[in-house]
Amino acid sequence: MGITVIGITHPGQVGALPGGTNVLVLADDGTYADEFLDTDFGAHQLVVRAHGRGSAFFGVADKARELGADRILFGGVHDTAASFTTGEDPVLVLGVRPPGGPIAFNAAFGEWLACWPRPAGAYAGDVDHWLAQNALREGLRVELVSWLMEPTVPLRRKLTA
Repeated sequence: MGITVIGITHPGQVGALPGGTNVLVLADDGTYADEFLDTDFGAHQLVVRAHGRGSAFFGVADKARELGADRILFGGVHDTAASFTTGEDPVLVLGVRPPGGPIAFNAAFGEWLACWPRPAGAYAGDVDHWLAQNALREGLRVELVSWLMEPTVPLRRKLTA
């Protein structure tokens, strides 16, 4: 496995890291940057400036593309979501958990993502719907993964256009 970029918005989202080369990217308005950089999480650590969920997601996704990441996990590490992001076919995994769950995708999906125009609404926070809408329009694989508040066995549902 190559580079995995794990995007977080708070240092508390860092959990057990997957095998391979991991890069933690904190998308933050400056609130947690010092705490994040002063903590050794056992991975490469970067900070990108962000204000809101959509802005944070795009900051992490752009940094991942710049680094040549094989897979991107936004919102922390989630083994179920990560397991879908292997392979060469584009895949988007959306976690269904209020207020917006984790997002994961592989490098092939990232190539599609880089081509789509980004409306202001996606930066403001509606990035989950925007991603799903674009992926389904292109006929790409989208997986919805649900977590109960107490982690047990995840439920899974596949979306088709």
